[in-house]
Amino acid sequence: MNRAARGLHGMRGAAARACFCPQRQPHRERESTVRRAVRSRLAAWFLCLALPMVAARSGDLVLVRQYATTLCDESPDARQTRHQVIALRRQGPAVMVRRGATAMAPENSIESCVAALSYGADGCEVDVRRTRDGILVLFDDEALDRITDGFGPMRDATLREMVSLRPKVAYGRPLFSSPPTFAALLDVARQQNMLLDLHLREPGLESDVARLLEEADAWDHVTHVSTPDTSRRFENARLRPLAYKARLCENGRDMDPAAVAAALARPGAMLLVDDPRVAARLLGRAPYQPLPYTTTFKIAAEPPLSTSLPPAGDFGSLAVTRALAALPHANSASWLLELMAGRRNPAGPQHRLTERAWAARRLGDLGQKPRPVISALLRQARKPTPHPDRASSGLDALTAIQALGQLGATECAGDLIGLLYRPPTRASRPGEGNLSADSGSQPRQTFEFRRTGYVLRALGELPCGTSRRFLERYVRMDEVQARRFGPPQFDEATRALLHQRLAWDDIARLLRSSNPGVRTTAILECLDAPTEERTLALRTAVPWALDLPRAKR
Repeated sequence: MNRAARGLHGMRGAAARACFCPQRQPHRERESTVRRAVRSRLAAWFLCLALPMVAARSGDLVLVRQYATTLCDESPDARQTRHQVIALRRQGPAVMVRRGATAMAPENSIESCVAALSYGADGCEVDVRRTRDGILVLFDDEALDRITDGFGPMRDATLREMVSLRPKVAYGRPLFSSPPTFAALLDVARQQNMLLDLHLREPGLESDVARLLEEADAWDHVTHVSTPDTSRRFENARLRPLAYKARLCENGRDMDPAAVAAALARPGAMLLVDDPRVAARLLGRAPYQPLPYTTTFKIAAEPPLSTSLPPAGDFGSLAVTRALAALPHANSASWLLELMAGRRNPAGPQHRLTERAWAARRLGDLGQKPRPVISALLRQARKPTPHPDRASSGLDALTAIQALGQLGATECAGDLIGLLYRPPTRASRPGEGNLSADSGSQPRQTFEFRRTGYVLRALGELPCGTSRRFLERYVRMDEVQARRFGPPQFDEATRALLHQRLAWDDIARLLRSSNPGVRTTAILECLDAPTEERTLALRTAVPWALDLPRAKR
């Protein structure tokens, strides 16, 4: 197959653009591309050296590196070959991976999408949103705080701000990487002949998505498009959707060989999974075949992000947190406690929620846990501040829960579990509604789901008997019983339990669980992060899993 499209892209556009490629080209390609590669590398290095000098001369500029927002060129031969391979893949059965292979790389990243294909998949389901400055990027959540260190709705962040965010880390793994633009995804999808299931997370994205697909000549890559309005279908004459055989990622059945085999026998062309390894094995595909790819970045010298407090009426949470971090008392535990208690209010009353959330996170980062800090975090965890925007509702309580886990406050494990037994307290500010148990609003439902996940993850970071006993009880519950503690999250509870001190036979019981969410999560955790106890448990309970390739991160 002609793989010319996988070589380095030439320099194009403004002088601030450069290509960087993790190159592993086959030998037969090197001779034909060496001159172009050398020219591109020299141009890239020249720009990397020149731009810092420009920035230094200006005195108030910094280098910014982000995925390109326009498509790269493609040769006619590469385009013809690509359409031929895509036509074969569309015949099925096509293995589609939700948000990319998240066991190998952060969700909705270029790395996770290419990893999915490297482990035997045909394509990926990805989530598309728009930044405040109008750029289409891959991002799933409405709020920033689950996988990044940012606060507030994703729609309020510019692409520049998104690139500046740091990833949250769960159990040693980063949950976020610099968000790829939709244009960058299409470039890689053309190189890798990748099928795409597009999940448009916001209304009004259809025309821009269609325009980029037209420019990329990539309509045949798209197998399905979903929109926020389920009553309306994405209409375009060039879209040729394919039907799913089954969506096994919804209940963790993608690591059950019998369930995958039964799904492959159903009518339809596609199978949606969270992990492609079992499906690839049943289809006789190579267990792991690393694929070279090229990513195009835009590099520019731009003014630094502002660290001034935003004017009244501006609700940009990221601007507020940058300004707070630049204050001289930002690392003072006593000042942070006063900020949480309301005795300090540098950003003004409209940013009170963001101040409380940021102060809690900062206390967690400082790593100090005197009794006043622990007590203040517990009080904040028990009193979530409501907000009309569900992406911000209760954010201060969620961040306090995370900080308690980060600080290793094992004495608070019982208090955190108690948060799941009772509803949140009434609103702390008038006029904003409340988060009481009889509220049936969607913000409350979203908050409860997020709170359950935050508490379970915090318990995983608190190795003690209280955490372990609750998590063991949780993973043995059925769905009805688990709803006493909020929307069920068996996968998060299993990950948390596996980071307690368990003997091999305790792990084996998780691997034999009748709950597919528990069993699947346990298999993946034991396979990809092996220890002597985990390997023994796999060999005893599910020996077939040891034949699967481990995640290469």
